[in-house]
Amino acid sequence: MPFNFCPRCGGELVLREKDDGRLRPVCARCGYTLYANPALAVGVIVTDEQNRVCLIERGEEPRKGFWGLPAGFMEGDESAEEGAVRECLEETGLEVALDGLHAVYSYQHATRNTSGLLILYRAHIIGGEPRAGTDTTDVKFFAADEIDVGLLAFHTHREALEKWRAEFA
Repeated sequence: MPFNFCPRCGGELVLREKDDGRLRPVCARCGYTLYANPALAVGVIVTDEQNRVCLIERGEEPRKGFWGLPAGFMEGDESAEEGAVRECLEETGLEVALDGLHAVYSYQHATRNTSGLLILYRAHIIGGEPRAGTDTTDVKFFAADEIDVGLLAFHTHREALEKWRAEFA
């Protein structure tokens, strides 16, 4: 999303070549440089007592109606771990404890024309009941051989589940 005005002083942003050779929006009034930093998304691969993985059906675009891992954008006032736990609770109704880092994936956000990182943790359930949440329409647990990769919303989720299958299924 292009910005036209400085977030600090409201002055007009103009493209200028910086010392790194890249064109960047710079405030004509105060000189502030606006950097388009990547988005940080966090989530979990949470399994139940039968070692089935929890997937959510997306209720919003992008990829509404497709399945994915409980995940979403990190808030500015939380750690990656806190964000992953929060996203799982919001989307599935499940309270989880993290068991460690699963993997980190780079992605391109097509509709926003930006890049990002998805940080996924392994987790186990410590409370709650599965239910559709704030931006989901269904929550189900799947055995490794029950997952239809053609119905997964994002390539990062496909890659993460392939890794899970190889390591934990």
